Amino acid sequence: MPAWFGFIVRRLISSIVMLLVLTMIVFFAFSRIPSNPAAFLIDLRYATPEQVEHANHVLGTDRPIYIQYLKFLGRAVQGDLGKTFRQQRGGFTVPDSTGTPVLPQVLKAAAVTGAIAFGGALLLFLVAIPIGTIAASKPRSTFDRASAGVSMIGISTHPLVVALLLQLFLASTWHWLPQTGYCDFFPKELSNDTFSSGAACSGPVGWAEHLVIPWIVFAVFFVALYSRMIRARMLEVLDQDFIRTARAKGAPQRRVLFSHALPNSVLPIVTMLAMDIGTAIGICVYIEAVFRMPGLGYTTLTSMGGLGLDLPMLVGITLFTGTTIIVLNFLVDMLAVIIDPRISQSPRTGRGFGSLARVT
Repeated sequence: MPAWFGFIVRRLISSIVMLLVLTMIVFFAFSRIPSNPAAFLIDLRYATPEQVEHANHVLGTDRPIYIQYLKFLGRAVQGDLGKTFRQQRGGFTVPDSTGTPVLPQVLKAAAVTGAIAFGGALLLFLVAIPIGTIAASKPRSTFDRASAGVSMIGISTHPLVVALLLQLFLASTWHWLPQTGYCDFFPKELSNDTFSSGAACSGPVGWAEHLVIPWIVFAVFFVALYSRMIRARMLEVLDQDFIRTARAKGAPQRRVLFSHALPNSVLPIVTMLAMDIGTAIGICVYIEAVFRMPGLGYTTLTSMGGLGLDLPMLVGITLFTGTTIIVLNFLVDMLAVIIDPRISQSPRTGRGFGSLARVT
């Protein structure tokens, strides 16, 4: 049996265990908010004891806690995250008969967050790789020192500040780009969408226009980190014997950098990318709040406002976000094995780059 197969099995088992732990943490944490769950459905100040008892029965909180968790886990495995509901003052709402399913709304919000994250990540690498590579090829040069200074500014500035400044100048003052809102990528009939800020807010052009500033905000923070990491790794690789051999054979500098040195500097970057998935989602929350984009972060904020907590929506977003982080870390583990198969040969020496290895 190849070593990589055992590595994949171990990482898969670790990911499944972490998913189970995630569901336990989410369930037991949210089950205590509030201490009397019937308050989500009725106003306890005016409700009768019979109404309180009925509300607890509808929510299932009158059953043993382990039964509640098993039913919750069974529905979650089937993709049923419940239906949204709001606290109704002076009345009674049964969540099984009202509200809309949580999962479709979570997936729709995740598409917005994903568009910000993946577009920002693409811009990040388009900028960070050339900067880091050129800085490594000319250490202690003017370009190297300038990039280090700009990186310090970028890493020291909060994404919220960058978002507000870019919104102020690029959108509000110069009117180059939309100030707020989000457009669907695929054209559709115009609607009174709360988040649409343009008269023809649909299609690839409108979609890209509304995402340009969020992509820049996302990339600014990470460019500082990744450009310096690439530079540091490239300096190590450029000092290796095979690089000197390539130069002795007359290989041009561009080929030495991008064909020999850069591919051998990728693995630490992949590891760093996996560790920053959670941070990336956190930055998307700030971006969505500033630009009023209906992603996971903005949906979470709206679910916590109004007449009361929309608990099913909060649980669904938390589970989906945690699951996404675990799955992406697992995929990065697989990518790391493809890049360097030696990782699978030392599972107990800390060379695994999976989420479990980082946590433990």
